Amino acid sequence: MLLYKKTRTYLLQISLVYIFLVVGTLHAIAQDSTKPSPKKTFKNFINPDSLPLMNLRIVPIPILTSTPETGIRYGAALEYFFNAKEKGKQSEARGSYIHGQITHSTKGQVEIKGSWQVFTKGEKYVYRGSAGFATFTDRIWGVGNNTLAEKNYYSQDFNRNFIESRNYKLLKNQWYLGIRLDYNDIYKVKIDKPLDPVNALIPGIQGSKILGIGPAILYEGRDFPFSAHTGGFLEASYTQHFPIGGDSYKFQIWLVDLRKFYPLSKQTTFAVQLLSQSASGNVPLSEIPKMGGATMMRGYFTGRYRDRSYTAAQAEIRYHLWRWIYGATFAAAGVVDQSISKYQIANARLAGGLGLRFLVNKKNRMFLRVDYALNSTEGGAYYLRLNEAF
Repeated sequence: MLLYKKTRTYLLQISLVYIFLVVGTLHAIAQDSTKPSPKKTFKNFINPDSLPLMNLRIVPIPILTSTPETGIRYGAALEYFFNAKEKGKQSEARGSYIHGQITHSTKGQVEIKGSWQVFTKGEKYVYRGSAGFATFTDRIWGVGNNTLAEKNYYSQDFNRNFIESRNYKLLKNQWYLGIRLDYNDIYKVKIDKPLDPVNALIPGIQGSKILGIGPAILYEGRDFPFSAHTGGFLEASYTQHFPIGGDSYKFQIWLVDLRKFYPLSKQTTFAVQLLSQSASGNVPLSEIPKMGGATMMRGYFTGRYRDRSYTAAQAEIRYHLWRWIYGATFAAAGVVDQSISKYQIANARLAGGLGLRFLVNKKNRMFLRVDYALNSTEGGAYYLRLNEAF
């Protein structure tokens, strides 16, 4: 264990040093230039004088994380970003991205994942989603507020195939109407120890396969989707899930995601978000709303607390530090229970932390994000991601 901790610390130091080295180059690559763009030839790719002028659209991101359950996880990601432009017009759509990553861990866990957010020409359509395959290790403390102690969780290994897609068509004034499609197949489940009588009865704890479809609405009023400085955002959906593959999981999920961004100065932003998700019916474990993760309630392991209803709010101040380096201070509060009507202040959890932002594309305000967050229960976590949490 001591060797593992030393190795984890050493690798974290290496990854942070690497970030500082490569972000400077990425920042230079992403800047607009008044000089003619050199041809994308092999000679120019290896020429340090030509490379910063080529305005490349592919950002490579190293992935290096570790936990006691997964061991050391390493890999690479590529982010392709662009702005759709109508023929014969000067105006461009807001920034779009297509992200792909492959990771592997020292314990043999693999993830192959793609995600996307695309604004078409004239922003008439918006496509958002993710898909992939993973062999994953999850932690299960139970359902509700009275769960197992922090270190007494069950470790659950499984394979997962998934697709989450939201496709929208413009109605008027940045309002969109669309359809949401969810597919999630959890199989080859292994749990590290026998389940107690309560947790053994959780639907889907040994695996599940679900397919969901339903209407969704979107208001996309942010100036920059990757890191908004002003504007608002609303996404709401209702998804009806049907049993497939012999499973009997028929349930419904309601989701509301509301965000607002206030410019305090030219380079300072105050951002707030409210997220609420509720489920009813025969809901399997993998689909029960979860607290925690890299975007909301940072500092909590995803699923540390979960129940049929989950609501959380967070606020963040983003500010300029030096040249292409920015900072962030954030705090969040969240609660889970069987329904919204049963929420209690005594069950609210808190989280918060600090972060650094490295500007890698000035035109679309794209940042590489490094956060460290603590939670009010026990422990914390660090995150390395491309783009803001919200």
